[in-house]
Amino acid sequence: MNKKLALYISLAIIILFILFIVYDTMTGNNVAIDQKVITLPDVQQEAMWEIAAEIVIPYGDLKAVATTDKGVLIGGNSFMALYNYDLKLLWNSSLSGPVGAIAAYGDTIYAGTIETILLYTSKGEQIDEWGPFDDNSIITSVAANRDYVVIADAGDKVVFVLNKDGALVSLVGQPGNQYVVPSPYFDVSFSDDGFLVTANPGKRNIEFRTIKGEITSYFGEAGTDLEYFCGCCNPSHFVFLPGGNLITAEKGINRIKIVEPDGDLVELVARPEQFTASVPVDLAVSKENLIYAANPGNSILYVFKRK
Repeated sequence: MNKKLALYISLAIIILFILFIVYDTMTGNNVAIDQKVITLPDVQQEAMWEIAAEIVIPYGDLKAVATTDKGVLIGGNSFMALYNYDLKLLWNSSLSGPVGAIAAYGDTIYAGTIETILLYTSKGEQIDEWGPFDDNSIITSVAANRDYVVIADAGDKVVFVLNKDGALVSLVGQPGNQYVVPSPYFDVSFSDDGFLVTANPGKRNIEFRTIKGEITSYFGEAGTDLEYFCGCCNPSHFVFLPGGNLITAEKGINRIKIVEPDGDLVELVARPEQFTASVPVDLAVSKENLIYAANPGNSILYVFKRK
């Protein structure tokens, strides 16, 4: 009798233990599933801009874009062209070499080859040539304002600040290898209040500097989330919107986004799947807040408008 009672008690304990394991497993899985759902990042951020127009460029591989009072400038392998804002061709000029950077101020166009700057009128007539600046130069960006022309040189990892006659005013980035430039993506611009603004792509940030090169502020961190810059060398390109916000383009995760001057995210312009991952787009913007993206991956100029 005692043996039977002990057996019954043992079986009851085993059954209770099994039931507890089943209950714990079921409820534990539910908690884990709920936690995963709660903590999943929103990887499907909506792009707030859409493609309003696009042009297939037939003159050669497209590399650069800028805007002027008269229209949209583009440059690439052995050509430079100007379209009006209705996207009608005004002129096209054949060149002896590639144009990888382009800018304009007033009636003057500044076109960057590997080691020189070509100066043109707004009608496409060449008026001067500056450089070469150094045997190791790889010019990746040029910008101009009322007083200065600045040139980003990815080969020497410096920024040349020139006056409007082409004379050197300052050399930014030396001494001390202040710029980290792992690949030939190194962009430069001016803010509306006259600061020299440069990407420091290896550090994944954007820096605001005086004309003499002193850093006044900077923003940017490495990361894959939308508010960060990902990869080895980003942002690859950037441009200012009217009002002071910046549009940035990246490679790797090839996305276009808008940020405030302190780096706070505003919104997404274009998602990564719209472009070739390793080939970032060059950027320009019109006074009407249209964004122009020159895509070297397929030689198409995209025009974005806000939805």
